[in-house]
Amino acid sequence: MSVNENPDTALAVCTCNNCPGKLEFDPEQAGEMVQCPHCGMETMLFIPGAPLPNRKRDEQPAYAPPRRSGPVVTTTGNDVSGQTIESYLGIVRGIVVRAPDAVQNLFGGLKQIIGGNIESFARVCEEARGQAFERMVEHARQIDADAIIGVRYDTTEFAPGVTEVLAYGTAVKLAKR
Repeated sequence: MSVNENPDTALAVCTCNNCPGKLEFDPEQAGEMVQCPHCGMETMLFIPGAPLPNRKRDEQPAYAPPRRSGPVVTTTGNDVSGQTIESYLGIVRGIVVRAPDAVQNLFGGLKQIIGGNIESFARVCEEARGQAFERMVEHARQIDADAIIGVRYDTTEFAPGVTEVLAYGTAVKLAKR
């Protein structure tokens, strides 16, 4: 994230805290909550290294820039083997909405007639799960989590051929050894 060099546009660029979408904004808007045009979730506009605008004493920022870049342990279990959970940071999630393209639909439709595994649809599903998982891990990094426990997937078809894939779990801090 940075401020563009062109003084005529002087826009800041940040990444949504829910998806990898980039948002361009006037630096005067830093600290404002906006709806991401890419994922539709609420996110805060910020410039890395710059202080957030003054807030009321009891108001907490909804988002802080990512601090963690290392690996985040993920598990479907409720603990991390050989580690002690120091604190629970809350739910983290990654959401992807996907639909097969026209070619995948064509080949998938033909395969439905003769039966068997519909590989083109399986690829779409696998890609969506992978993207949702990566977004969940990125969300955990943004809140400086060491691990995500209780990882689960959920899917919802909310229009014919359009499916939401949600990866979620509980972000935790692990005790230092």
